[in-house]
Amino acid sequence: MLLSRSLCNEYTSTLKSCPVFLIEPAPVTSLWYFLHTITDYRRAQGKRHPLPTILILAVLAICSGADSFQAVSEWAVNYQCQLKSVVPFLAFHTPDKSTFHRVFAHLDTESFELALGNFLQSITHLQKGEGIALDGKTTAKDRLHLVAAFAHKAQAVLFQKATDTKGKELILAPLVLERVSVKDRIITADALHTHRGFCETIVKSGGGYVLIVKGNQEKLQEDLKLFFENPPFKAGIETYQALEKSKGRIEKRMLWMSQDLTEYLNWPGLTHVFKVQRDRSDKTQKTTEVIYGIASLPEEYSSIQNLGRYLRGHWSIENKLHRVRDVSFHEDSSTIRTGKAPQVMAMLRNLVISVFKRGTIKSYPQAFRRFSAHPEELFAFLGLNQVKIAVI
Repeated sequence: MLLSRSLCNEYTSTLKSCPVFLIEPAPVTSLWYFLHTITDYRRAQGKRHPLPTILILAVLAICSGADSFQAVSEWAVNYQCQLKSVVPFLAFHTPDKSTFHRVFAHLDTESFELALGNFLQSITHLQKGEGIALDGKTTAKDRLHLVAAFAHKAQAVLFQKATDTKGKELILAPLVLERVSVKDRIITADALHTHRGFCETIVKSGGGYVLIVKGNQEKLQEDLKLFFENPPFKAGIETYQALEKSKGRIEKRMLWMSQDLTEYLNWPGLTHVFKVQRDRSDKTQKTTEVIYGIASLPEEYSSIQNLGRYLRGHWSIENKLHRVRDVSFHEDSSTIRTGKAPQVMAMLRNLVISVFKRGTIKSYPQAFRRFSAHPEELFAFLGLNQVKIAVI
């Protein structure tokens, strides 16, 4: 089944020197399908490249290691012949650096966020009881703060929203959760989100939570500290510990969990309170960190071992997502600053990281080299080979 000619004309009216293309709708796992839903506010006059085409080229280039608009443009030129068979409505000349810069700076980020979120959730299969970390990262020299919902086991971003200041993360968090299937999932978050309204929202949606408690909930923190440091007689406290060695560093984690304070604290959905002590040592130093927290866990996921896994899954977002964007994608050193371009690029990096996690690639430099040498594998990876093009 082909799309209507009127829809095709919307994309091809400015491509007067090019053949007319018709595109068959791809299965819902195709990235093209979701990018097609983004609102394009550009004027028709002078518009040579459709918006989904520009975004597809950027995604492909980033998957191959491009970290600037110049690099994206050069990649598109180098692989122009291969791209024509899989990228719909690609003109005879690929977009140049200024086109990518201009489009990204003025992109409708709301529909862009929704499109990427729908695509990522269509390719990420969450299990019942899976943990979802809610966390933010400041980028672009403190000009952008991106809040993401990150699946622990799948190691994929499910939805993301951006703001120009970290102080707005509390406002964005519920908006992110609205776009994620919270029912039968466990939401993990830092102390910033530990407040009654946030917990109530999660519980009403059919989910659970594991939250850190710090100074922003001073009374709650004092109650937990007093309970675990001076437990009452016959207190029901479970204990668990784990030892991990990695790259010359030894980390010992000790976990205490109890249900004794649930009625006293009267917190929405509360089932457990906990204390974590993390002792780290390497050749140069030793550090100890003590953390308190609260949890709402269904009975089938309420073991102390599961609580430990949820905590470790939440902390993994730093190495699995934030650090990767800095080290492998050079986000902190990026010179992209104009308009909404930093936000768009940060979201595309999250998209690429999530897509890579679905494969067997061990390192990002390896992935960049592999996809640069074999772009056809990248096309299949993103579902672009499912898009059928007919030239009339």
